[in-house]
Amino acid sequence: MKTIGLLSNNENAKAINIAKDIYDYLVLKKVKVLLLENDELSKRHSLPTVNEKNFKSCIETLISVGGDGTFLRTAKYAFKSNIPIMGVNVGNLGFLAEINISDMYDSLDKIINNNFEIEKRMLISGKMFRDKKLTDEKNCPYIALNDFVIIKSLLEKIIEIRIIINGVPLLNYGADGVIVSTPTGSTAYSLSAGGPVVEPKNESIVITPICAHTLFSRSLVISPDNQIEIQINSGNTKVNLNTDGKKSDLEVLSGDIFKVEKSKYELNLITFNKNTFFKIFKEKLIGRN
Repeated sequence: MKTIGLLSNNENAKAINIAKDIYDYLVLKKVKVLLLENDELSKRHSLPTVNEKNFKSCIETLISVGGDGTFLRTAKYAFKSNIPIMGVNVGNLGFLAEINISDMYDSLDKIINNNFEIEKRMLISGKMFRDKKLTDEKNCPYIALNDFVIIKSLLEKIIEIRIIINGVPLLNYGADGVIVSTPTGSTAYSLSAGGPVVEPKNESIVITPICAHTLFSRSLVISPDNQIEIQINSGNTKVNLNTDGKKSDLEVLSGDIFKVEKSKYELNLITFNKNTFFKIFKEKLIGRN
């Protein structure tokens, strides 16, 4: 029987309670469930926990309970393995956490009985260079399921972004920043910034400027086989690098170059319906008409 890792939205009481219901149901089915120490679920219900190292090494399947933000936090434990992950949606959109609460127990039974399909999702990796030397060697490469976002701090001046593809300086614009997303992330921040919707099964990289001060501010959709470099010319403006919505501790300086490529890893997303993406897209982005 599987050993299942369970994480929930630590700030959402409804998600924590639903996660407790999942925990109880799996234990009743004689499935071993692992919880991370210091997570709100274990603290609130006085449940046994393991440390992060044991959590990563022992789980065979992952379950996220919350919205897409919780799914992204959970997914990092599956990035460098073949561990499949399922998301139970307690949020709004649920492009990643696609299982509705009403279908939760049926989906859990299917996981227990290995009755599910795996949808491969492309990941991207990124490295920051300064004077041709890698910065933050300890944490590099950064890995993202949705996107990397290079963005100026609030109320600061615009920054200059240069997009270099295969050594060719392709675009140069003043902007608030730039988003480099996977097809999975095309329905997240990139979409809000005017980027295209890309079916998640595709393999491509989308580059979308944020509030560009130029007449040409279209997104680029390119093959992940290309060599992508983003040069940041920020002067004294403070710039941040966010990975899947989480701000890194890296200080981004003017002249730094961020190199992005397709990751050698993939995410194994548990699915029970091949048309789930289109169903969610129709119902939650376009409307029911």
